[in-house]
Amino acid sequence: MINTLKVDTRKKLSLNGEWYFTLDPEGIFLEKDIGSAPAKSTINVPGSWEEQGFGEPSKHNPIGTWKKLHEYVGTAWYSREVFISEDLKHQFMKLVLSGVRWMTKLWVNDRYVGEGESLVSDHVFDVTDFIKIGETNKVVIYVNNEMKYPLHDSHIHSYHTATNWGGITGGIYLEALPKTNIQDVRVYPRLEKNYIDVEVGLKNSHLLSSDSYLSIQIVKQDGGVVRDIQTPINSIDDKLNLTIDFWENVIYWDDRNPYFYHINLSIIQSKSKIDQQIRTLGIRSIKVEGKKILLNGLPAFLRGYVDCCIFPQTGYPSWNKEDYIKQFKTVKQYGFNHVRLHGWTPPKPFWEAADEEGMLVQTELPHWSALYMIREKDPNQDIHDFLTRELYRVVESLNEHPSFVLLSPGNELISPQGHEKLNEVVKLCRALDSTRLYTDNTGFGRLPAHDREGDFYIPSLNAHPPLNNNFAGTPNTFEDYNVVTMQEAKPILAHEHGQFTMYVRPQEAQKYKGVLRPHWLETTMATLEKKGQLERIDEFIEASGTLQARAYKENIERARRTSGLSGIQLLDIRDFPGQGHATTGVLDVFWDNKGTISPEKFRSFNDEVVILMRSLNRTHYAGEKLRVTIDVSNFSTDSFQQSELTWELSANQKTLQSGAIPVTEIIPGNVTSLGVIEVETPANQSQSLSLTVKLAGADRIIENEWEFWTYSRPTLHKDASRIWTDVSKLGNSLYGAKFTGKIGFDGFSYKEEKDIDLAISDHLSTELLQFLLDGGKAWIMAEEGNQFDEVITRFLPIFWNYIWFPAQIGTTMGMIIHDHPSLEHFPHDGRSNWNWFHLVDRAIAINLETVPQVKPIVEVIDNHNRGKHLAYSFETKVGEGKLYVSTFNILKNLKRPEVESLLHKNIHYLMSDQFNPTANLTVGELLGLFKLKGNW
Repeated sequence: MINTLKVDTRKKLSLNGEWYFTLDPEGIFLEKDIGSAPAKSTINVPGSWEEQGFGEPSKHNPIGTWKKLHEYVGTAWYSREVFISEDLKHQFMKLVLSGVRWMTKLWVNDRYVGEGESLVSDHVFDVTDFIKIGETNKVVIYVNNEMKYPLHDSHIHSYHTATNWGGITGGIYLEALPKTNIQDVRVYPRLEKNYIDVEVGLKNSHLLSSDSYLSIQIVKQDGGVVRDIQTPINSIDDKLNLTIDFWENVIYWDDRNPYFYHINLSIIQSKSKIDQQIRTLGIRSIKVEGKKILLNGLPAFLRGYVDCCIFPQTGYPSWNKEDYIKQFKTVKQYGFNHVRLHGWTPPKPFWEAADEEGMLVQTELPHWSALYMIREKDPNQDIHDFLTRELYRVVESLNEHPSFVLLSPGNELISPQGHEKLNEVVKLCRALDSTRLYTDNTGFGRLPAHDREGDFYIPSLNAHPPLNNNFAGTPNTFEDYNVVTMQEAKPILAHEHGQFTMYVRPQEAQKYKGVLRPHWLETTMATLEKKGQLERIDEFIEASGTLQARAYKENIERARRTSGLSGIQLLDIRDFPGQGHATTGVLDVFWDNKGTISPEKFRSFNDEVVILMRSLNRTHYAGEKLRVTIDVSNFSTDSFQQSELTWELSANQKTLQSGAIPVTEIIPGNVTSLGVIEVETPANQSQSLSLTVKLAGADRIIENEWEFWTYSRPTLHKDASRIWTDVSKLGNSLYGAKFTGKIGFDGFSYKEEKDIDLAISDHLSTELLQFLLDGGKAWIMAEEGNQFDEVITRFLPIFWNYIWFPAQIGTTMGMIIHDHPSLEHFPHDGRSNWNWFHLVDRAIAINLETVPQVKPIVEVIDNHNRGKHLAYSFETKVGEGKLYVSTFNILKNLKRPEVESLLHKNIHYLMSDQFNPTANLTVGELLGLFKLKGNW
């Protein structure tokens, strides 16, 4: 046996370091002029132009993205002299540029070599016929980072993400190869047939002697050889196709155990090694069976996030494998096993790290455009041809990486109906490599797919008819996305799931040490300082982050409850720096936790096994039965045979009841119902309850928990007959109150009201104002349209951000609920939670900026771009009287336990001596808040 373990047959000459350099903004230089260019300087490779001080300070002041200290778009020239020693004589030579955006040209010794164009792979030039051996060679490189094609929104060079960077960021090297060499190697594991297809491309095999052969060894990580094969090389054929049978105890690569071998290929001639190549070999399969994605024959749920090419220190993709290893180790702590690359394909260190850490990756072409939006119209042919060339480069360069499992041509490319040209792309992909899965685009197109090509589809579950973003989370945990997944018989992944935001964090600014600065903070901080909000930012961060975490938990769990769903792609576990600056992450752009939810808590609803709860309601009257169904989404290898699920209902950290559900089996790859928990809640007590569940697995305990709330039954105030109201809907709950006539007037004349202690209305009227001025108590249940400067809210935090989507319903970020007698015995933890959903979803909030002396009882956190001082409830004195204002959806949701409870608790408070506001409003200030409605 010939030992073909690593022996160098190729020589690499690094050309990294200092190069002569000049910018050419006018495009006036030729390659022969560079040596004497008047603006000639030096630059280091690898690196971008901007981080080395080239370019000009930007005059752009972006309202919602980051900004570079220097920017340059145009042509730049690199030049250097390189000595090539005699020992490289009779070699095939190539010069390789790594990490270039976008167009390059090369001259060697004043002779034009060629050009490069790729955004997804190295630019490789054959310089064999241009190099002078034993001499100093002049090398000139042209780099242009202008947008040759209109793909400016693609995240590899969008201003909002990777920025319009320029330079050679991965390095330059010259490689000398034997004249006869292994040109390319492609491996295709066929698990269903227990063998590996290997394709080997050779160059100049005709130069080999007749005793030459190709040696292939497959080597384990401990160095042991599991396969050793020799096959003759036919001198007239530069391509070899081989089949290698599996060996005993093959170890598969997957996200749980990312084991990989190495495949060593050597050309042997007369017992001498001519050339050698070593490739990573991960034995894995990714297939589709009905609505399921099978990884190595087992159903997989892709727990994914979207990577938008965000590199906050450099503005371009890292070439350091350790950066990606840190990224993958971090996301795995939060339960993720999948990443979708939004409009880009990363450099090789990313893929090496993904292979090692066990990430299932969807890559994309550098493409986000409207070229394929019109089904009947062909795209621009030049752009389509460029993207096709990029496709070939992606599929060929990533062949050895088992982490590469999915590919899409790009982001949100089509109308609901799809496009035939993208169908052709999918077919081409399958022909190039059938060991991956492909789809026609990420995010757009409607189901059923009809004639759209795809092994799987990626619709936005919260924006696919009949659903919309308002369905992203509610207290009804029987809800799921089955109405979408039932439309198609193939696997479905949830596009850009979530997108819940929280308050901006100014402390992140100090982390920026490179060429980028978080420019969105300048306008935001100026606004918040002007409005006196700076000292409260930490409170807003904590409160909005609490709601964000609760929203993600429900949003992800309703995805896991969905039959026929194969995965999600969360946007994002990190913040998105552009498009208005979207604070959607539980991590910042530096992969650091914001302190709002721990990895362990996040993993409880985002792991391969998740316990789920289905309940129509989260609120109940005290003493009623709490009834929930427990499901398990199991995508592990454990079937939990003869185990049990234990549960515990507690309040104030004291156990109220507990029990167990026996488990016979939970078949992997499904959502399985384990049973029903029925518990009678404690009577006559309003409180928060916690239901905790645990499932014992073979090697771990799976846990989850949810909150419920009970409310003591409301009691009618003993003096309800002394309440006047013109709100007829209250007749269903407020028995005995006066519902007729005007208050304080008899005809056109004043009438003293001796039998009324509280007046309730849904608007401010002249009569109610007079009643207040004369010392009365009033409650305005503010209805939409009756106030100036009101803001419609929703329970969930604002989607993406206000700058990018200002017309959306609900542009706020949750609540801060202050301690106040009106909320005594109404259970809350001071933050937005699901017991408030029906009270505040689609409710209005009132802006109190013109009356800073009035403090909210239930405060609404406005989005940080606008920073209004908003409230759902407050109280104040007006003249001799006392006014309480709320905007809760009481009139829309009467008879719900939390609504009836709040209604009657507030009435008891307002009728008591506790109702004693400290703030005062003048009549003018009140009229500045409310639209006055006259008597006549």
